Amino acid sequence: MRTETMIDPQLGYFLVRGANWSDLNQHVFTALYQPILSAQAFTLYLSLWHEVDDQQLISQRSAHFELFDLLDQDARTFLKSRQQLEACGLLKTYQKRDTLGDYLIYRLLAPLAPEKFFQEEILATYLLERVSRKKFMALQREFQLPEVDLTDTKELTVGFLDVFHMADSALLTPPQEVKTGAAKFKQAQTTAAVSEISPAELASFDWQTLIALVGRNQIPETEITQHKSDIFGLQRFYGFSMTDIARLINRSINVATNRINFSMLEERALALYQQLNPDQTTTAKPTNAANTTSIKQFTSAQQRLLEQAKKLAPAEFLHDLKQRQHSYVAQNEYRNVKKLQQRGVLDNATINILIYVVVRDYTTVTMAPIDTVAQNWLKEGINTPEAAIAYLSQRDQKPLQQKSRANSRQKPAGVTPDWLKKQQEQKRNGKIPVQTEQKVDPEQQQRIAKKLAELNKISQQRGE
Repeated sequence: MRTETMIDPQLGYFLVRGANWSDLNQHVFTALYQPILSAQAFTLYLSLWHEVDDQQLISQRSAHFELFDLLDQDARTFLKSRQQLEACGLLKTYQKRDTLGDYLIYRLLAPLAPEKFFQEEILATYLLERVSRKKFMALQREFQLPEVDLTDTKELTVGFLDVFHMADSALLTPPQEVKTGAAKFKQAQTTAAVSEISPAELASFDWQTLIALVGRNQIPETEITQHKSDIFGLQRFYGFSMTDIARLINRSINVATNRINFSMLEERALALYQQLNPDQTTTAKPTNAANTTSIKQFTSAQQRLLEQAKKLAPAEFLHDLKQRQHSYVAQNEYRNVKKLQQRGVLDNATINILIYVVVRDYTTVTMAPIDTVAQNWLKEGINTPEAAIAYLSQRDQKPLQQKSRANSRQKPAGVTPDWLKKQQEQKRNGKIPVQTEQKVDPEQQQRIAKKLAELNKISQQRGE
C-alpha cells in the first residue's frame, strides 16, 4: 500500500472543481457518504467545495497551513481525511512543481449518482457495514427511481434530426470550432473518468507490475497512477497483455515533458492491434462445444456467437466479424466502438452482440446505429449477451410471422372452382396421373401449321 509522508504546512495547493455542485449532490453526499467518512473528512470535503469560486472553478494558490487553521486540523488528521475522500472517489490529488517549488492540485469530484453508488459494490457494502440493514434498505428506496410499466406502449419520441435540420456536410465533418472546443474540454478533463470504470475493476489490474515494466526512470510513477482509467480502458478494449501496454506507454512518452502523450498512445494502440491482427490472416477461433451446451434454448449458431462474444475483446470481435465478411475495419469504427465502451452502460460481451447487430443491419459501425441499438436495449432492460441474443431472435421472428399472417389474409375464401377441387382430390388419391397430355385434333394441327408458314413468310419479306 502506498503511503505518503506528512504534509509540510508551507506546501502550496490549488483547488479545481471537476464537476458542478448541486442540491442533489448535497443530499447524496449527506445521506450516502457521511456514514462512510469520518467527521473530519466530511468537513474537509464541504470546506474545499466552498473554497472554489463558482465562476472561476479554480482557487488561488494557498499554503496548507491556512487550510489547517480553517479546519482546525493538524497535518496528520488532514492527510487521513484527504485519503478517505480519495478512496471514495471524491478527490484526486496531483503533485507539480514550478518556480516557487512543489505544490499540490486537489481536483474535487461530485458524489456518484445514487444508482451508480448502489451499483458500486465496494461502496454499497461498506455503507451497509456502517448503518443498519433497515437504514440501508430505506436509503435504497429513497433514491430508487419509480418504475413505469411500459408494456404494450408505443413510443412516440422523436430523434434530434427529426426535429432539427443540419447540413449533411456538418454531420459528417463537424466545424473546426466544434472540434477545437471539444478538444479543450477533453484536455480540461484529463483525469476525469474517461470511461465508467469502477474502482473494483481498477483494483483488479496489477499496476505495480505495469510500473515496473515501464520503468520508473522513464516517467514518474504518478503519471500512471493518475491515468488508470485511460490505461485500463485501452487494455480492456483491445485485450492487450501487460507487456504490450508497457511497450505502448514507453513509445508514447513526450521526452520534453516526461509525460504520456495519450493521443499518440491511442494511435499506437490501434496500429499495434492492426499489426497483431492483419486483415489477410484468419482470426476465427475454433468453437468449444463444452461452453455452448449451457444455453440449450439457443441454436448452435447463436451459441457460437455467444461464446465468441464472451471470449473476445470488442476490437478483436469486430475485426473477426469483418474478416468473416471479407471486409476490414476502418479506424473510425474502432473509435466508435470504444466510445460506446467508455460510457460504461454495457459490458464487453453485450457490446460484442451489439456490434454483430450493427454490422449485420448497417454494414458500417457508425455512432447513429450504435446509439439507436444501445438506447433501445437499455429501455428493454437488456444488459447481458444472453438477453441480447434472445431479444434479437424474438425481433427477427416478428417480420416473418407478420408476413405469414399477411399472406394468409390475402387468400380469399371460396375462389377454387369445384371442378379443380375434384381434380386435385383425384390426383392425391392416385385416380388420375399427375401429369396429363392434352391431345390436339388433325384439323387444329393444320391451322397451326398454316399460321406458322404465314409468319415465316412475313419475316422473310422484312429481311429478318
